Amino acid sequence: MVSNNPATSVGVRVGLLAVTTLLLVLGQVAAAFGHSGNESYVYLDVYDTSVEGRVEYPVNDLNEVLGTQFPKNADRALVAAEENRELLHEYSEEHLAMSGQDGAEWPIVFGDLETLGAPGGAYIIVNFEVDREFTDVPRSFTVAYDGIIHAKPERDALLIIGTDWGSGTFNNEASELLRFTSDQTVRTVDLGATSFWSGFTGVILLGAEHIRIGSDHILFILALLLPSVLVFSKLAGWQPAASFGSGLWRVLKIVTMFTVAHTITLTLGGLGVVEFPPALVETIIAASIILAALHNLKPIFANKEWIIAFVFGLFHGFGFAGLLSDLGLTQSRQFVSLLGFNLGIELGQALIILMIFPALYIARRTRAYVPAMRVGSVLLIAIASVWVLDRALGVELDIDQWVFAVVLWPRSALVIAAFYVVAVALYAFDKRRDALIPVASRETPVRVGETSLADERAG
Repeated sequence: MVSNNPATSVGVRVGLLAVTTLLLVLGQVAAAFGHSGNESYVYLDVYDTSVEGRVEYPVNDLNEVLGTQFPKNADRALVAAEENRELLHEYSEEHLAMSGQDGAEWPIVFGDLETLGAPGGAYIIVNFEVDREFTDVPRSFTVAYDGIIHAKPERDALLIIGTDWGSGTFNNEASELLRFTSDQTVRTVDLGATSFWSGFTGVILLGAEHIRIGSDHILFILALLLPSVLVFSKLAGWQPAASFGSGLWRVLKIVTMFTVAHTITLTLGGLGVVEFPPALVETIIAASIILAALHNLKPIFANKEWIIAFVFGLFHGFGFAGLLSDLGLTQSRQFVSLLGFNLGIELGQALIILMIFPALYIARRTRAYVPAMRVGSVLLIAIASVWVLDRALGVELDIDQWVFAVVLWPRSALVIAAFYVVAVALYAFDKRRDALIPVASRETPVRVGETSLADERAG
């Protein structure tokens, strides 16, 4: 038995249950969608009153069809694509058309170029928009596409709806709606009836997804969670919290204040009442990680991390609002979308806390925890500093791929599971050596102006 302390035993059991759950989830996660290099793709984003999209061409096929020599490397391909912008636009105009059910063709304007790296070779992306504003975008229309297929009939092309509030579709990259072949180059897109609940649940999932891929938001939450299982005083420094409940109460205050703050600014930003330059908001979000981590090294708001959560939560809210503003929602849907999106964010961050907090609680009494918290905080400062340089000054150090490798779900589940294993092992090791750090008592002396554990639990 690891511990005779009931609270600790509960924490251990919760931790082991979480590990089991994470492993089961991992076993059911499908392989990530990837472009094969043998198909082209037409993506459509259907908004309330407009339609936008993009065509993604495999570089290898484009070179054969157009007689070009676009490099297989995505970065070099982008440079070459920009040099051939007019050619790509003309080719797209010849091979993509859209029209309503009345047969009237919709004018399409082709714009920015992008590239995408893929195992089968790079893709060149041509963005477009329908040059027409609808009262309501029709739920059924016709798309004609024979790009690449006209010259290579063995090839297919997929049409994917990336965004459609009415069906609750957001950020869809993989689920195809229909397929173009040499025998079927004209297809009818049927989006089905608009559903309020589909749209509402869709934006809830969009909010949760934003947390899943929002590495800066996740690292900010982590920086605030690390000291949540400790109590600080100038006389004794960081000490383990006395109980699971006291640590959970600290977390509840942090989450509540963060929620209140980002709800305020998410609403203001989502409705367009207050707007800040995205680069400034993203820079401040990165800076918030630095300050939260610095607090772990030299506490400024000892035992009151909720103050940090509230102040910087205001800026995180503007970051959340940026995604909603890109959905082209009418006013009637804005309030519902704000509510659903915010709910999704809360569910996402609650899941993060539920997964991580029990492991932190198990490890808090080990002699490795405070040193590890300090090392982790220094690492967070280093990562966030790179982001600040990137976002404020344009200094590209490209660390996102390394951060995503650890933070992005489902890979992060392996990291969390490993942390549980280490936490339990360290706890058992220190307990056998009678080396566990005593928890902070209610009588722990603090200097004037500091918060005792008793005050912390009361307030």
